[in-house]
Parts: sequence; C-alpha cells; structure tokens
Amino acid sequence: MFKKMILSFLIATGISINAQSKGINFQKIDLEAAKKIAAKENKLIFIDLYTTWCGPCKLMAKNTFTDSEIGEMFNNNFVNIAIDAEKEGLSLAKEFKVVNYPSFLFLDPKGKLVQYDFGYYNPEQFLGVGASVLKKKASQSGKTLDQVKGRMIGDKIDNFTAKDHLGNTFSSSEENKKLVVVFIRGQWCPYCNKYIETLQNLAPELKSKNAQLVIISPEKPEFIEKTISKTKTDYTVLYDEGYKIAEAFDVLYTPDSETLNFYNSKLKDDFANSRSDHSGRLPVSATFILNEGKEITWRHFDTDYKKRASVEDIVKNLN
Repeated sequence: MFKKMILSFLIATGISINAQSKGINFQKIDLEAAKKIAAKENKLIFIDLYTTWCGPCKLMAKNTFTDSEIGEMFNNNFVNIAIDAEKEGLSLAKEFKVVNYPSFLFLDPKGKLVQYDFGYYNPEQFLGVGASVLKKKASQSGKTLDQVKGRMIGDKIDNFTAKDHLGNTFSSSEENKKLVVVFIRGQWCPYCNKYIETLQNLAPELKSKNAQLVIISPEKPEFIEKTISKTKTDYTVLYDEGYKIAEAFDVLYTPDSETLNFYNSKLKDDFANSRSDHSGRLPVSATFILNEGKEITWRHFDTDYKKRASVEDIVKNLN
C-alpha cells in the first residue's frame, strides 16, 4: 500500500519513473570515510551487514536493493556501504551484538546507532524501514512545519548580516530605515518567483515611507542569480548561509521525509545542491515589517507556501 501511494503521488504530479534506474549505490569506502561524507552532506549512514552464506542477504541484494524507488530514497538520504560481517565487518558485528543476517545498521555521522533492523524485506517493506529512520532524523534535526511559529509583533530582531549574489554585505543595524523582510524558498519555487514579481509594485510606496525591502533566500549566490533572472527584481536578495536569519525569525523547518524525497526527485540539483547543506531545511514564506529600531510591527505568517502577504497589506502597515 505504501509503495502504491508513492507511485500514485509521483504519477499525479507528472514525474516519470524510469524502470531502468539504479537501486542503492553502495560506496566502496570504510565507515570512517562514510562518517565524513555523512557529516558533510547531512546524511545518515546505512550499513548492509551480510555474509556470503546467507540466503536472505542474497535475496535483499537481488530483489530489494536493486529497486528504483529504494535506490532513490537511500541514495538521496544515506551514505550506503555493504560490509561482509565475517571479514572487515567483524568489529561492527561485535560492537552492535549482531547475530542475525542480513543486519541493517542506520547510524548518524558520528557512528551512533539510530535504528537497527534485520531479516528479509521486500521493496515495499524496506521503503517503510527507510521512512521510519528518516522520521527519526527529522525529529532530531530541527523543527517540523507545525512547530515553527515565527517571531511575534513587538519582538526586536538582533542585527543580521548576509551577502548578496555580488558579494556585497548587508547589515540590518546599519539601515536607518524600516525593513520589509520577505523569506522565499528558492528560485525553483514558482510561487516565490511570481510573488517577487508582484512586489515590484511596492517600490514607490517603499521610497515614500522610508522603507527597504529585503528578500532572504536559503540559496547560494549562483542560484540567487537565477531568482533575479527569472523575476527581474531590483530588490536586495540575500544568501542566508547556514539559515541563521531564518532561525532568528523562527521560520526554519525540516520538511517530512516524503516531501524531501519528492523535492529531491523532481528538482534534483536545484534542490539538493542549492543550499549550504543537504538537510533539506526551508523557511516558511513569511513577511515581516521592522521599524527603524528593528522591532517587528507587522507580520504575515502562514505555513501554506501558496499564501503570501498582499501588497495592499504591506503598504497599509508601513506606518
């Protein structure tokens, strides 16, 4: 049922599934190398601990690890290694008290056990195992969408700095103006691009009310250039490296595993490589107005990315 739901969702959204696509890409590296990659790419480690005489091990390798959906999930979210438990995996089998094969170790980048499973799983069942592990990771890596609330009216925002796509540094404390702070998800988001285009009509009102609009993007400068190219915007677009500004405004969240897999599948490098890490974290598409003292005087906060602050509301609240 779980696999059918995923297939239906992908088909409904127009994503083609290539039956010839690869399954899990098991890297020929040791655990220490896997830890370094996992830390750099914000992934977990998946270890298939097998033996050469184990029948279920061979069935997993033949039927499950070669499945295209399994490959998509595990290659996007895990550093995958397969280790012979009776050779180079002796110490691992002893450390984790493994007596059943195949055994599956899911570790964090420091080598700490996140989840342990063993035995034969068909592709549909193993998708559920992977989803369970990713759910645990999401609960440990930050807030979920329903947990972020956004900073409130009356809150004062400490100075934040960031660079634009040209390398120029913006510092909020140096701006003796009101600030309209707009968070976007990235150049891949059509709703964000359309919204930025709509905001172009604000320019005269901003000038007359001593205000400046600043767009905050989680994407690297080269991807911000795509935002500017697509929207033709003249506003300042800042790269929120490390999500520091999004955290300061309490708009940063980690999407659930199904959403992350969908984005990674549909957007490829535009999503996976556009930000400062591979966590998949995103900002809520919120808008805040700050007065000259950098205190929030108005906000629009809605976790539905399709709903944005209207130009009329922004103008009305630029007192």
